[in-house]
Amino acid sequence: MADIAIGISKIEVGAVGDGIPGASLTQLTENIALGTVNFNFNEPQDNQIEAEDVDDPVDIIVTKGDPDYIEFALISPEADTLADLAGGTASDPNTTGGNTHWDKPSVIPEVNKTVKITTKTNSAGFYTEYTVVNAKVVSRISQAPGKTTEEQLLVRCYIQQAKTAAGVVNTPFIRGKVEAA
Repeated sequence: MADIAIGISKIEVGAVGDGIPGASLTQLTENIALGTVNFNFNEPQDNQIEAEDVDDPVDIIVTKGDPDYIEFALISPEADTLADLAGGTASDPNTTGGNTHWDKPSVIPEVNKTVKITTKTNSAGFYTEYTVVNAKVVSRISQAPGKTTEEQLLVRCYIQQAKTAAGVVNTPFIRGKVEAA
C-alpha cells in the first residue's frame, strides 16, 4: 500500500521559536472548510542574459519569485481565533463568559506564528506534518453567511525567514512523515 498524504486532521498555531518552530502550539477548534487548504510554492523567475550573436542565452540568473504561502479557511471562527489570526481584540461586553465580540483592528496587524498542518493517518499508518516555522499570517473574512453558505475566515500564512537571535538562518518550512503511535 502506498504511503499517501491525504486529508487534513488538524491545524495548530503558536508563538514562533528562536529560528525553530514554536514549542507550544494550540490546535484550532473551528472546522476547516472543505477543499480550502492550499499550498502555493511559486516557481523561481529566470532572467536570461542574451547576446546578439548567439541563439541561446549566455547565462540564466534564477531569482525567487513571489512569496510562498499556505492558506486555509475556517468556518465561523470564534472571536478569540479571529483576534489571534487577524489581530484586533476579543471581548465579552456582557461578562457572561460566552458572548464574545471581535473588534477588527484599524491598521493591518503584525501577526507572526508557527503553523503546523497535519494530515489524517493513512492506511500504511503514517501521517504528514507541514510546518511553517515563521509565518506572516494575514487573515480576512472571505465569505459571508447565506442560505447555502457559511461564514469563512481565509487565513494565508506567508513563509518567512527562520532566523535565530544569533543570526543563524534555519529552514523556514518542514515537511515530515510520522508513524502513528
